[in-house]
Amino acid sequence: MIRRLASLCLLALAACQSPGEPAQEGVPALSPGRFEMSDVQVVVSPGGVTAWLVEEDFVPTVALEVAWKGGATAEPEGKSGLGWLLAYMMNEGAGDLDTAAFGARMEDLSMDFACAVGLDWTNCSFATLTETADESFEMLRLAFAKPRMDTEPFERAKRELIVGLSESEMDPKTLASRAMNEALIAGHPYARHPTAESVAGALKDDVRALMRQLMTRDRLIIVVVGDISAEELKPRLDQVFGSLPQTASLPAIADAVARPAQANPIVKGLPQPQTLVMFSGPGITRQDPDFYAAYLLNYILGGNGMSSRLADEIREKRGLTYGIASGLSIQPHLWRWTGSSSTMNQTAGEVMRLVRENITRLGRDGPTEQEMLDAKAYITGSFPLAFDSNSKIARNLLGFRQDGLGVNYVEERNGHFEAVTMEDLKRVAAQYMKSENFTFVMVGEPRID
Repeated sequence: MIRRLASLCLLALAACQSPGEPAQEGVPALSPGRFEMSDVQVVVSPGGVTAWLVEEDFVPTVALEVAWKGGATAEPEGKSGLGWLLAYMMNEGAGDLDTAAFGARMEDLSMDFACAVGLDWTNCSFATLTETADESFEMLRLAFAKPRMDTEPFERAKRELIVGLSESEMDPKTLASRAMNEALIAGHPYARHPTAESVAGALKDDVRALMRQLMTRDRLIIVVVGDISAEELKPRLDQVFGSLPQTASLPAIADAVARPAQANPIVKGLPQPQTLVMFSGPGITRQDPDFYAAYLLNYILGGNGMSSRLADEIREKRGLTYGIASGLSIQPHLWRWTGSSSTMNQTAGEVMRLVRENITRLGRDGPTEQEMLDAKAYITGSFPLAFDSNSKIARNLLGFRQDGLGVNYVEERNGHFEAVTMEDLKRVAAQYMKSENFTFVMVGEPRID
């Protein structure tokens, strides 16, 4: 089930970053035409619920994406895991329908519904056929207005999460993320994670209270795409979301101030033939004017699959890994430049050395003119792929709303990248590409010398 993915947002810091730029996924196209931002309508219901709507009747479906600012950082101290349990329970029965009846009815209606609670955002996704929309929207209303929180599925959810936590103790990515958090931001809410004890002690009333705290109308962001008109949508917004509390307070979360990088790698022993190498250095906020230059630099460093500098030096020339990538991890209270790769234990030290050398070289010399042109061509040219299906249009528009980018962003976005100059790239590279500011974590049995 999709809801199981919510656990990733609680087990690893990097899993819940700001939406930022859309990933380029291989999803089959549904929409036959080119998406234009002028297609977006701002719809306000009689009850004051606002949504962005894109009408698209080529396929008789409706996709709805919802987000609330606030997530697992709102969990009370010592009760980490409540967000995961809330997401799990959202389609485990509502109203007169228990778990089995709710699931069977969703299947009968060809309806999809799943939620996830990340560190800073709570999200729900919904999709239905046009012909069953009336019944499906009523099911969605029940899920928000009358969740059952029955004992059997609640205890099952706790057991599943506890098993998942036990299994994660042998997961290299989880171990590396936790070690990185402990080294850089120990004590910050981003560094918390569920434990068997915190999950075992969770009560249904705790989950209900968290739902009331997170799912409020004043923080509600909605995007709807598909075969539905503005006049049809307006009453359904009130139908589905009218029962939510108007507001609730969230704990104030301070920005995380990362500790200085450690000179030597942090090693977490794990008996396996390969070592996971993870690295993290200072990053950039989404609102920073240099974001677009940093995004281009990351593409050149390690964001372009097989043709980035890191992939060329470490995979293609030396065959030390099957893959290596870097990225901009942007969260409301922490922004980092991150990356990772797996290699044989005996070559872990060499991979770390090569990553450091490539970071230093990019910071010292900047990119080449051709690298800049190639990065711009790919990033601007692939952007339409973010809108080749109704569900992707909905997800990406929601991400833009979460980033506060406004309705004109799709039309303006490529111009921001084209406006970046070589001087911008060299200046930003000199500021951020300093290998001494990067912390390295290794999980495995690495040879470092």
